Amino acid sequence: FILEWVAHHRVLVFDALSVASNDCSDGSGRLLAALDRAGFIGHVPNVLKPDDIPQHEGYVKIRAAHPIDAADWLMVLDMDEFLNVHIGDHRVQDLTDRAGDADIISLCGRAFSDLPQTHWQPGPVTRAFPMALWAKHKANQAIKTLTRNPSRFKGIHNHHMVGFTAGDDPLDVYAAQTDSHFGLNPHGRYGPKLRHIEKEDIGHQVAQYNHYAVKTLDSFLLRRKRGNGALAVNDQKVDRYTFDYFSTRSGRGNPEPSILRYAEETDLMMADMLAVPEVAAAHQACIEGYGAAIAALADQLED
Repeated sequence: FILEWVAHHRVLVFDALSVASNDCSDGSGRLLAALDRAGFIGHVPNVLKPDDIPQHEGYVKIRAAHPIDAADWLMVLDMDEFLNVHIGDHRVQDLTDRAGDADIISLCGRAFSDLPQTHWQPGPVTRAFPMALWAKHKANQAIKTLTRNPSRFKGIHNHHMVGFTAGDDPLDVYAAQTDSHFGLNPHGRYGPKLRHIEKEDIGHQVAQYNHYAVKTLDSFLLRRKRGNGALAVNDQKVDRYTFDYFSTRSGRGNPEPSILRYAEETDLMMADMLAVPEVAAAHQACIEGYGAAIAALADQLED
């Protein structure tokens, strides 16, 4: 899944991509390291202690290793999330320009189901899973944000930055889901506005992030076995990736092809990456490692 995600966001003209990896068992860490050496990303191996929360530690290490605080804007995306801009030339700069002087840009997810695939196959995720859940589905209540001048905040969160440190004036939020602005208490609780909104507030007017959380059942089961990166390594008591999680997102949807506007450029960018022998070899090893893990999981299920 890595090459497509990196290529897609380079096509959207993010100036820098920084990726943390958590003790990968399928070769992903080696691929990320090869992409780093080739200049496509910055890679941070996220070495963890038993009581560490992988996600939190990853953000801290990325911020320490790369000039995050010098950035004009910061966005946090997981490897199954793809920014999709509906205006202008469909680049991230079209989105930030539309936001004017806003401090934060918020946008809703658009969740995609497992259709039409039944088993994992290598290939671009954005083309393998074209069926989007209905717009007001509860899976689309999740918000992701871009933050201007991230140095003003103490910490990075999966959905938004936390701990504003630069004054008491309300933060101006541009809501890309509805093409509107609203004020936010800089020292208040951001969750209801910047993490998980009400169903009636869901929208995808100016931009969205496509979320491919389930893919195929075998791929989902492998993700489930891997654990939850938002919980401590030694405390995986809460199982977020349940069969209910899968069933509410699978076997349904309607075609939503807007992200295909990037497909040709993404393919060209991936070809550039694969022209680097080390990257090509690591990518192939990654596919084989993931396929072997899927096969082993299938054998365990049969047993």
